[in-house]
Amino acid sequence: MSKTSASDLKRFRAEADCTLRHAKATAGALVQILEAGGGVHVDCSAVEQADITFVQALVATERSCAARDLPFALTGLSDVVASAFQRAGVTPPGSMPSELSGI
Repeated sequence: MSKTSASDLKRFRAEADCTLRHAKATAGALVQILEAGGGVHVDCSAVEQADITFVQALVATERSCAARDLPFALTGLSDVVASAFQRAGVTPPGSMPSELSGI
């Protein structure tokens, strides 16, 4: 079990455009947070556009946290982000498949 508390989560606020155009910057910011130690809290409330690259970055971050026994939180899951996960055929980290219609 992780000894990291919720207060150790480092927050990443996703920008409005989370598409291929900004994938490198998004992934780089998430890697920096992981390398700094502690868990990751991704706030998706400002996301207006999202695609598979954003889904891939979030899933990779969640798996990296799990491998390091660190917490991962995904909040502010808008319809846009939920739709990107649905199109990718992936359940958002921390969600049960029944929580999102169509997944």
